[in-house]
Amino acid sequence: MQNSGTIYFEYKMRKIELGSANVIIVVGIRKPSKKLSSLVGFGLLICCFCFSACKPEVRNSKNYLFLGHTYQWGVKDNNRIDYRLEGLDFGKYDQIWLGGDLCARTNEDTATLDYLDSIFDLSAPGTHWALGNHDVKYGPLEWIEQRTGRKSFYNSHFNGINLMVLNTNEFYHPNYQPKPEECDLLARQMKMLTDMADTISVATHLIVLHHHCLLTNKMTDSTLILSRIFNWYMHGLKVDCENALTFETGIYPILQRVQEKGVQVILIGGDLGQRSKSFEYRSKEGIWFLGSGINNSAIDIYLPEYVTDTSADKVLLFEHQMEQAALEWKFVELEKWIETEGLKKE
Repeated sequence: MQNSGTIYFEYKMRKIELGSANVIIVVGIRKPSKKLSSLVGFGLLICCFCFSACKPEVRNSKNYLFLGHTYQWGVKDNNRIDYRLEGLDFGKYDQIWLGGDLCARTNEDTATLDYLDSIFDLSAPGTHWALGNHDVKYGPLEWIEQRTGRKSFYNSHFNGINLMVLNTNEFYHPNYQPKPEECDLLARQMKMLTDMADTISVATHLIVLHHHCLLTNKMTDSTLILSRIFNWYMHGLKVDCENALTFETGIYPILQRVQEKGVQVILIGGDLGQRSKSFEYRSKEGIWFLGSGINNSAIDIYLPEYVTDTSADKVLLFEHQMEQAALEWKFVELEKWIETEGLKKE
């Protein structure tokens, strides 16, 4: 149909995918002129390049950050993290894993939780926090659970990883008589562990975040003296009330079962920084124990006798190549990491 010299035509749009390019095809054109054909062809070429360029790039790797023992020494209200961490942009990391003792008196005041939330976004799906003794000692545990939207121990799943957060603060000395509510928490935590081991199937890695030292000298055949590595070391702590099991007799056999299923088990502890800055050990069963911590703000205040390592503080970085199901890690000096990664906010 023609009117006033204008050429009218009918067309339909079709979208197909060729490799990484999305292409728009125009079909069913009725009686186009040569000039119109040229314009349509040129338009097709533009559409092809346009949709190819606009298609979002798929990332095959993820980056995770672990920080342990982050509190700042010498602060009046004991309510700050290490000043070097304040004002950093953690947005480049897909996950932030916190190993506890964020502040010296984390839950003494809800304002401190407001402050930490502004830095780490505590309730975000990618933020996971294994509570330390400095996090729970001075106020209600419920304040933290309300802020994170999670219990103090839990399971999470992402990118082929099963991540489990443990509350090691409830592990108790053999001479201590735990309260009923403490026994209940420990029983539920043990059930979480056994249920996970019974049902885990598709994960390539099991990450266990914790605060206190879980490995024992005996488990390393005395090749390590862990009291010289972790800020606090006490073997024989009980992890349940019913059977008075320890980590070695109760939890580690569960983790062995998972490892035997072909799932790589990695434990990461955050109670370091005073006696060592990083820790890495592979058991004869193939299970990894890692740790990292920060403490050097103490140098500017005073140096207690129990602080024996004043070398550069370190953070622990992970790169997860998902297609290869590979999780690699490295320890990086804190200040070099801040400088090279350009993390300071403008």
